[in-house]
Amino acid sequence: MIQGVTVRELQSSPDGGGFSVELWDGDNLPGQLISSTCRVVLAGTVEAWSRRDKAVERIVCLEGMIKLVLCDRREGSPTLDEVNEIFLGEYRFREAVVPAGVLRGWKAVGGRNALVLLVLEGESGDARSITPAEADVPYDWEIVMQ
Repeated sequence: MIQGVTVRELQSSPDGGGFSVELWDGDNLPGQLISSTCRVVLAGTVEAWSRRDKAVERIVCLEGMIKLVLCDRREGSPTLDEVNEIFLGEYRFREAVVPAGVLRGWKAVGGRNALVLLVLEGESGDARSITPAEADVPYDWEIVMQ
């Protein structure tokens, strides 16, 4: 796993009217929260690549499924150029925490749109969009890594 990336299982509680998913409690609260956004990613759509230089991203897929792909391009990192693939969504609620400086992309998988919650913490939420050619990440969005 890329240094500094964490993936945490989220508790879901079904009841007669649906279910609840607990995002944060006292032990897992975001630090200096600077923004939160819900984004609908259309089925089959790839959104890649972006990087935040001064903010940590907390990513949760609340509906549908996404394939989250990360690539470490931080100079001096012991996991420099490592690529991770993480599945998030309604069949396995999890939160991925992505440190500043790590490239991020995602794709809605499973033939449905995905609803993604993106919470930022840190100094600045400014994202830098990076073209696939510039990112040069060795990843094929059509395959599943083993």
